[in-house]
Amino acid sequence: MAKLVFLGTKGEIEEIAEKHQYHSSLLLISEKFRLLIDFGKLHPYRLEEIKPDVLLITHAHPNHYNWLEEEINTEVLVYLTEETLNYGKFKPSSYKIILPNNRFRLGPLEIYPYPVMHSIRCPAVGFKIKTPENKIFIYSPDLVDIINKDEILTGVNYYIGDGSSLKTNLVRRKGNQFFGHARITTQINWCKKYNIDNIIFTHLGKETMEKEKEFQDTHPEIILAYDGMELKI
Repeated sequence: MAKLVFLGTKGEIEEIAEKHQYHSSLLLISEKFRLLIDFGKLHPYRLEEIKPDVLLITHAHPNHYNWLEEEINTEVLVYLTEETLNYGKFKPSSYKIILPNNRFRLGPLEIYPYPVMHSIRCPAVGFKIKTPENKIFIYSPDLVDIINKDEILTGVNYYIGDGSSLKTNLVRRKGNQFFGHARITTQINWCKKYNIDNIIFTHLGKETMEKEKEFQDTHPEIILAYDGMELKI
């Protein structure tokens, strides 16, 4: 059985809450293999304390990729896209370039990075991950849309998505390109269409944190992750 540990669950906002103080970051532990996804500016532990075997990065925003503003000396191998690597002021000393839509293995896990619409300047990917127990979850903490929903959402057991807003429109447009954040309600509808029963949101924004209790009272089947939350899958 794999375990998910939500080290941080806050988006790139100034506001903080007791349960949301650190930028969104997820630790997956499977068969003693430790996979960390994202490591942003506000984090509760140093990499030496987390002890990940590998680090995956979704995109080059400071709440996901700390090398934008700080040089971090670590031997941990960092997997990231070429766009993310070239955007930062600093670079990891040990890294491997990943290509969207190219599957690879890390320890006991099967990893599939897929492109999402989120930022024009900092293209983002999500990760579709299959555990040895054949559980499949996707991690997309920042997105406006998933480009190929049929391929990505079919067969998923756990959806971990962008909790930036409940109903407020945070989507913007520049020419033919959209950027920003999809509403939680929109993502729930995606999950219903593809029969995904386990729906979790991280990267919580101001509106979500302010209305967290109200939302949980009306949607008890949806999980709003909090810093330090653990989930066995």
